[in-house]
Amino acid sequence: MTKEKGRIFSVLGDSISTFAGYTPAEAVFYDMWTKKEAGVFQPEDTWWMQVINGLGGALGVNNSYAGSLVSGHMATSGTAGQRLTALGAKGNPDVILVAMGMNDWAFCVLPEEFEFEYRRMLQDIKQLYPESEIWCATLLRGFIDDSHEELFFNSDGCISQKIYSDIIRKVAEETEVCVADLGKYAVEYETIDGVHPNKSGMKTLAELWLKEMQ
Repeated sequence: MTKEKGRIFSVLGDSISTFAGYTPAEAVFYDMWTKKEAGVFQPEDTWWMQVINGLGGALGVNNSYAGSLVSGHMATSGTAGQRLTALGAKGNPDVILVAMGMNDWAFCVLPEEFEFEYRRMLQDIKQLYPESEIWCATLLRGFIDDSHEELFFNSDGCISQKIYSDIIRKVAEETEVCVADLGKYAVEYETIDGVHPNKSGMKTLAELWLKEMQ
């Protein structure tokens, strides 16, 4: 993918992709307090806006919900019809960035269930937006420095993250969408709690997305 000024990008994500004033107000992680803690003050500090700006595009809709899984058959799930149709609320996007699966990993959703639901999500997105270019990200581990004691969750108790990334690669190939394979790089991104990126972590995520998409 090369720069093409004016392309419209929509985002489907979880808490890592939220930002107050840009994503649904009922499910924002990066609110006023968290923005200050993370040093993520402007939308330009988020991974997704850095990617969009880096590719010369414009934001359409960011429909990211904190705590949302691909799985679960809930109104906030990545397969939920209302979330997917919302991606086109400002016109059909040229590019859709899908950053989902972290919470499925965190909550130890069974891999076979995750695979079924991830496939259904991509199939539904393709049906709704047949002309859109779809990019799915594999998962990347975050880290927290020793000065922080409280982790968002115990990642050591989770199923291997690699299993979920392998599923994303497999399903993306089957459904003929693009993969931003963040998980293949031997890096971790800096966070405020082991999961949610600070300003530096956002930059790391954006750089890997752009490396994959350019």
